[in-house]
Amino acid sequence: EIVARMVQDLPKRFPACGILVAGSVQRGEERPDSDLDLFVVFPGDGAVRLEHETSREGIKVDLAVFPENGFQREVKQEWFKFWMFSQAELVHDPTGIAKRNQEIARSYFRTHPSIDQAWITQMTEIRKHKANRSYLPRYPSFNDFVMHIERMIAEPGV
Repeated sequence: EIVARMVQDLPKRFPACGILVAGSVQRGEERPDSDLDLFVVFPGDGAVRLEHETSREGIKVDLAVFPENGFQREVKQEWFKFWMFSQAELVHDPTGIAKRNQEIARSYFRTHPSIDQAWITQMTEIRKHKANRSYLPRYPSFNDFVMHIERMIAEPGV
C-alpha cells in the first residue's frame, strides 16, 4: 500500500522519474520493523543523496535520490557502491529513465563478478545478523565493506 502511494506521490516531487524498490520489501521478507528502501531517478543534475522520511503510516522510508547526470558521474567513479540499485525492482518508469540508468550500474557488476559475489555474500551476512543479533557480519559497517571492495578492485584475487 505504501509503495503504491509513494508511486503516486514521488512523481509530483520528481517529474518524469523512475522508481525502484529494494531490500526486504522487494524480496517479500518485510517485518513489522522493516524500512522501505526506494530509489528515485529523475532528469537533471545535482548530488546523489539519501533522504530519510517517515510515511503517514509511520514506516521509515530510505529514499535514495538520483538526479540522472549526478548519478552517471558518481557511478562512473564508484560503481561498486550501487549494487543494491542494480538489483532493485522497477515499480514506476514511464520514460525508461530508471531502467536505462540501472543498466549502467548492472554492466559494471557483469564485468566484475567477484564484486557482485562479494555483495551477495555481504547481504546474506547482514540478513543473518538481523535475524540473530549475536551473529556479526565479517564487515559490520558499510565503510568496512567498501574498503574491502576497494582492495578487491586494486588487488584482484584478494
